[in-house]
Amino acid sequence: MNLHRASNKPDWEKTPPAERTTFQRLAASTYGIVTPANTVTIIGLGIVIWGLVVILQGQFLIGLLLVVGGRLLDIVDGVVAEVTHTKSPVGELFDAAADKIGTLLTILVLIVANSTYWWVILALILPQVLIPLLVFYKKQKNIRVHPTRQGKISMALTWVGIAGLLLVKSFDENPVLVAVTYIVIAVSLLLGLYALWQYALGKD
Repeated sequence: MNLHRASNKPDWEKTPPAERTTFQRLAASTYGIVTPANTVTIIGLGIVIWGLVVILQGQFLIGLLLVVGGRLLDIVDGVVAEVTHTKSPVGELFDAAADKIGTLLTILVLIVANSTYWWVILALILPQVLIPLLVFYKKQKNIRVHPTRQGKISMALTWVGIAGLLLVKSFDENPVLVAVTYIVIAVSLLLGLYALWQYALGKD
């Protein structure tokens, strides 16, 4: 799993200016904002939002496909950053922020669509709120925090759980699908809390 991690210095600063690629020069001139990976991240988030609008219109399966497509781009952006040698602290932050925004917006849509119980929503949202708060606190203390593997897996399972809830809504609450979905959400919560503990201790 590509964690889209960066060192303290952007990739392009490790390359002499005369030897930088077009992507690296563009990244350097925009302070790491305009990069191929960030572009993929924005497109992915846009597709997720499009899917959420479709879900609110009652088209759960089509909306789910769009959301899944948008989230798959989240896997691609780290690979793109690696291949183009444009990883940076800004890109890492950008990727994490898009993850959280997309997740929280999707959970909000689940609430609006009245798709499940409040405690299921709480299990989905808890790590996604607590982790950014802790990361923000640590940044205020000038402590660098990297994404953890457990946090990324928790986020992935959160999205699997969200997809399960949308499928449950589409297929009249099939009991097997409901059970599998709730198990996935429970595991996601546990891993998210473990990741929170790692962040608190400063472990990667």
